[in-house]
Amino acid sequence: MGGLVFLVPVLLVVSLGYAVAYVAAEALGVGAPEAVAWPAGLLLFAVTAWALLRHLRRRRRRPPAGDRRPSRAGRPR
Repeated sequence: MGGLVFLVPVLLVVSLGYAVAYVAAEALGVGAPEAVAWPAGLLLFAVTAWALLRHLRRRRRRPPAGDRRPSRAGRPR
């Protein structure tokens, strides 16, 4: 059951990329729109996963807002 939590969003992103690329390829008159649509769907998934992982890594590096200590700059000694 836990695999569905991961696989359903992946399928949705790949399907969305496939559908958009298929319609675009068909509108442009490509002979085999499926040959364009599948790689486009997988590319959309790769870009989405990369962006999500990058966001999560940056978020993990910064301490939460309540844990930040005030800087010593500007304090009288």
